[in-house]
Amino acid sequence: MKTLLVVGEQKDYINPNDVAAFGVNTVRDITKDEFAALDFNPADTIIIKGIIETADLMRIVLQLNKNLGGGFLSHCGVFRHPTLPRPFILTDAALNIAPTLEDKKHITQNAINLARRLKLSDNPSVNFLTPSGIISPKIKSSTDADALEKYFAEISPEIRTTHFAFDVCFSENSRNVKKVQSAQPDILICDNIDQGNSTWKALTIFNGFSIAGFVVGNPALPPVLLNSRGDSKSDKIWAIELACK
Repeated sequence: MKTLLVVGEQKDYINPNDVAAFGVNTVRDITKDEFAALDFNPADTIIIKGIIETADLMRIVLQLNKNLGGGFLSHCGVFRHPTLPRPFILTDAALNIAPTLEDKKHITQNAINLARRLKLSDNPSVNFLTPSGIISPKIKSSTDADALEKYFAEISPEIRTTHFAFDVCFSENSRNVKKVQSAQPDILICDNIDQGNSTWKALTIFNGFSIAGFVVGNPALPPVLLNSRGDSKSDKIWAIELACK
């Protein structure tokens, strides 16, 4: 059985009855200072962001990550929608502000590992978001995408990679108009936090997606769920359900 630690106040209270079916028997609301001083077993704990600034929570999580051996941490949002055939992962919308090419290798690998852990796909397809499918030296996201595709083709040839704009990833009409043969990717890699955060917020406000946010990158770290403060209670419960898989 697991304990759910809610760091900060809750907008919509999650109680043990909401999450008991997932193996969670205790829900504790704690302040960030209590969290920083708390001694807990990572194997039996799930951490979720309440009404608190992401930076305040992550300062403590980064120290915990260091204490547990370290690892390159990134943020993954798992999105689902009734009109889509399966969920997909969007990364990074919350932690890495302006990732370098080397950072993006870690961000992509973290997302691949999460997709496999959640059984979204054994060999997930990855799309590096760019304004178009054309590689241009004037567009950093496209040149990074080109380098990343070559990198993953070498180290993980089973992973299919592409570099398209968002509409091509999800609209059959856009693919037909642009004469692109592709399918919905399992993972979307954003160029920077502006692109990632804006895409996240647009999806949540206008399209009725369900979202689960994860901090990933260190297997020794307990599940850290990082949804937006504006996300619904049902989104957060879904994130807890996924974390318990």
